[in-house]
Amino acid sequence: MASAFAFDKTKKTVVLLNHLDVVPANEEGWKYQPFEGTILNDTLYGRGVLDMKGLAIMQLYALKSLRAKADSTVLKYNFVMLCVSGEESGGHNGAALITEPAMLRVLNPLVVFGEGGGGLTHVVPGKPEELCFFVSNAEKKCLWIKLEARVKSRGHGSAAGEKTANKILLRAINKIENTERRIIIDHSAKRSFRELGKIMGGTRGFVLKHFDWWVFKPFRKQIVKSNEALKVLVSNSYELTRLDNPKGPVNQVSQLAAAYYDCRLLPHRSEKPFFMKLLFRIIDPRIRITVLDESPTAEASIADENFDKASAAIQSVFPKAHVIPVLFPATTDNSYFRSVNIPAFGFLPFELNESMMESVHAANEKIPLKALDQGIHVYETLLLNYIQNTPRK
Repeated sequence: MASAFAFDKTKKTVVLLNHLDVVPANEEGWKYQPFEGTILNDTLYGRGVLDMKGLAIMQLYALKSLRAKADSTVLKYNFVMLCVSGEESGGHNGAALITEPAMLRVLNPLVVFGEGGGGLTHVVPGKPEELCFFVSNAEKKCLWIKLEARVKSRGHGSAAGEKTANKILLRAINKIENTERRIIIDHSAKRSFRELGKIMGGTRGFVLKHFDWWVFKPFRKQIVKSNEALKVLVSNSYELTRLDNPKGPVNQVSQLAAAYYDCRLLPHRSEKPFFMKLLFRIIDPRIRITVLDESPTAEASIADENFDKASAAIQSVFPKAHVIPVLFPATTDNSYFRSVNIPAFGFLPFELNESMMESVHAANEKIPLKALDQGIHVYETLLLNYIQNTPRK
């Protein structure tokens, strides 16, 4: 007799997604060996415990619990833990392969739950004690670009003039950095603002709930500029990460200068063409623009019954928490699934604090043991919700 947990190609699949690759760990600055998994008091230290092997452990133990609780149940869905690699380098050799048509026909995903979001306090102005769980249903598109100025100028530092590669490039950078960023309020941002406004209450909460009203347009820039968390939801960002010249002595004028930008664009199909058009319009035509890498273009997932099941699971462990759909400012493997119209939601099923967030991709990455237990319980409830058909709110 076939097991109730045997994979059935005729059924849709609830996918628990994680990645097992991590960023490198320079042992300098670490209190403990980064790959030993050191437990001190109530905290686990090690590279990847937050990003994101800890999440993989939560998913694994939740699946183990589901098997014990539902062994004789005829399941409506397959439940699959999908461990991929390559996420930290763009996902091209991991999630991108899984979302090719042949693989998707086998996996047949109903929904994907991966990384993103998390539980935070001190995010609602005037109400720092309120716990908000952000579940990402969209992500910014990652676009890495290189600006390169190659100019034949005088080579001696005493008589180079104004038309050097460095000066041309610096003028272009200055234009980019001083370009006013557009505010775009889409459906996803409206819902996030509406939920935050409900929690905040009062006049400021009313404004947030109705942020898209034309009457508040004169105040939008002021409100967004004063709050980085809100700014990321409604505008593109582009961060200058590196400047390069070929090696040479101080008195030699470089004939080549390069700048690198990590751009994060709102998840609309029009944003990359708009941004590239902006670059070509404002910078010197002698500068070559090269796209080095980019994540897939993916529209937001609708906060549907799958979102409701995740919300109910979170509130089963954190009953006073507010659960809010949000645009995730970084890029994860979830974007590959959204790009082929598969609903994907990202959340860390435990409460985060500032020191935990600062440890991601840094020395002494850590997670409290309590957070592991919380995450397991949230995932257990999430999976049970797909057996018990949790009703929509």
